[in-house]
Amino acid sequence: LEQQAMQSLESSRRFLSRNLVSLGQHIRGSLLGYGVANPKGEKGLKASVQSVLDGETNIPANVIGVMAILWEQYKLLKNELKDFEKEKNALTRQIEPCKRLMKIEGVGETIAAMLYTTLGDGKQFKNGRQASAFVGLTPKQHSSGGKVFMIGIDKCGGVKELRSLLYLGAMSHLGRLPEKPRTQKDAWLRQIIERIGFKKTCIALANKIVRTAWAMLRYETEYKPILLAA
Repeated sequence: LEQQAMQSLESSRRFLSRNLVSLGQHIRGSLLGYGVANPKGEKGLKASVQSVLDGETNIPANVIGVMAILWEQYKLLKNELKDFEKEKNALTRQIEPCKRLMKIEGVGETIAAMLYTTLGDGKQFKNGRQASAFVGLTPKQHSSGGKVFMIGIDKCGGVKELRSLLYLGAMSHLGRLPEKPRTQKDAWLRQIIERIGFKKTCIALANKIVRTAWAMLRYETEYKPILLAA
């Protein structure tokens, strides 16, 4: 029942999130049709809309009225999404599998909930690699002349939103990585960064997170990082 409830909440969150993005894109497109520039990000969108509402453009008054209504709907939907996410995160912190997943580096409430709803009890996957491939974090391979080349992950397949959040979570963790590693994983990440760079290490860590989460859900284990000897 917990997983079913979480799946229902996660589905609703995605629905609200998609609606918010869609409305934002509609507003951007409408403004662009009148030659109003749209810098990237919500701050850029807000600045563009505000310039229209303040009468700094040559957009007709009736269009400005419609834009004001759309912008109020955008802000309302954004606030509703924030409130919904707070309630969902509160539930996530009460669900035992999610609480265990949140002990993994780079995993917060949102990622834990999505891992739980995506992987379930892990029994539908033979191993961690299958789970990672399902999410879309296993590098594709290309063979030529008897050699196998890794050509990156498939950005179009898999579970896009979860993959994006995992990447951001990995980026956040790597940004706080201590200069002197305290655990075996910290030492491993330092070595990977030096060898393949920061961005690819984020993907490697995201891949590792999914595999670890699968093992924890499949075998109902706790996450215990291995400390380095002092």
